[in-house]
Amino acid sequence: MRLGALLLLVLSLPAGAAQIVRGPYLAAGAHDSMTVRFRADVSTVAWLRYGIEPDCERVTTLNYATQEHRFPLFGLLADTTYCYRIFLPEPTGQAVYKAAEGRFKTFPPAEKDSFTFLAFGESGSASARDTMPHGVPVQQAALAAQMDRLTPDFVIHTGGLVEGGLDADADAQYFGPYAGLLRRAPFFPVPGSSEYGPEAGTSEGKNFLRENYSPFQSVPLNGLPPHYYYFDIGKARFIALDSNAFGGAAAAPALTRGSKQYKWLEYVLTRTNKDWKFVILHHPLYSSGEYGIIEELNETLRPLLEKHQVDAVFQGHERAYERTSPLVEDAVTEGGLSYITLGGGGRPPAAPREETVEWSEKFIAGHHFAEGRVSGRLFTLLIYGKDGTVLDIFRLEKPAVP
Repeated sequence: MRLGALLLLVLSLPAGAAQIVRGPYLAAGAHDSMTVRFRADVSTVAWLRYGIEPDCERVTTLNYATQEHRFPLFGLLADTTYCYRIFLPEPTGQAVYKAAEGRFKTFPPAEKDSFTFLAFGESGSASARDTMPHGVPVQQAALAAQMDRLTPDFVIHTGGLVEGGLDADADAQYFGPYAGLLRRAPFFPVPGSSEYGPEAGTSEGKNFLRENYSPFQSVPLNGLPPHYYYFDIGKARFIALDSNAFGGAAAAPALTRGSKQYKWLEYVLTRTNKDWKFVILHHPLYSSGEYGIIEELNETLRPLLEKHQVDAVFQGHERAYERTSPLVEDAVTEGGLSYITLGGGGRPPAAPREETVEWSEKFIAGHHFAEGRVSGRLFTLLIYGKDGTVLDIFRLEKPAVP
């Protein structure tokens, strides 16, 4: 469909025209696809034009009248930079104007062995203390600014996007602070405790996630979105889980042995031959922080993850950074599985822990985010503070293939 053949183009925002009030933001990235989303202030039709940079208007797609717009783009070339432009109608319906534009890069193909990503969690904060004029807490804004300087292929979030979980607060606590990053890199979140709301354990909380989280997050459709799914990039597989049933959320899918989610996880681990395997979930399998270990969660997942030689687990919930030693059956073991808690994304940090444990190699009760780099047989994770200082470096190198 040719936009120019249908409507005239207005170069500035006309008075009374529909406007974008959230986004655009990217989701569900892959080597051959990407989803562009945004929210308008009123229900409106919208056009999206995109192409390989710099030919940004090679293809046009139209979406029906709605406030929540979602444009899934398929058939893209791997490891390629695309640019996109969003057009909305002006009040008369006889012309359109360019409401937003952006660019993204598709994932590298399976044969490419290098990529980068960011990871963080427990970021959304409603704290009025040390808040900037536009409503974003200073600590969260500082971390967001540091992340915005980087160019990751994607971003993972370990849960806790919005304190209280309400969509009404999501622009101030999530879509606003990370607007620049969301516009050019797809986010892959897992639901945390706050995403199920304050009444998560009761019947009143059953629809909370469905009303405040699910409609606004797009994830791969290979599991039970938005609860659990996986995505591949290069020679790695990332598996996102919903651990909230262990935290008491009534609407969360079970993750006990024999549950659908557990069987799905087992199947996904069994069926991949990727060199790298990473798991993302909210509740820690290992933690020496405020909340500690949920024994049933640990006893359920640990044997399965060890059996399939998962390389690292990214977890949240605790408002701190913690990295375990490599573990097998609770014992420090060379070549074992490392558990990395990333929960200092913006909320007030946890108090320093009172006791240390043998398997905890690093613990920081402070704000942070992580940058992951996979290059061939080497995985490097750098932990940054809000001023850009490197707080910790974790390296994992696989033996060379004979």
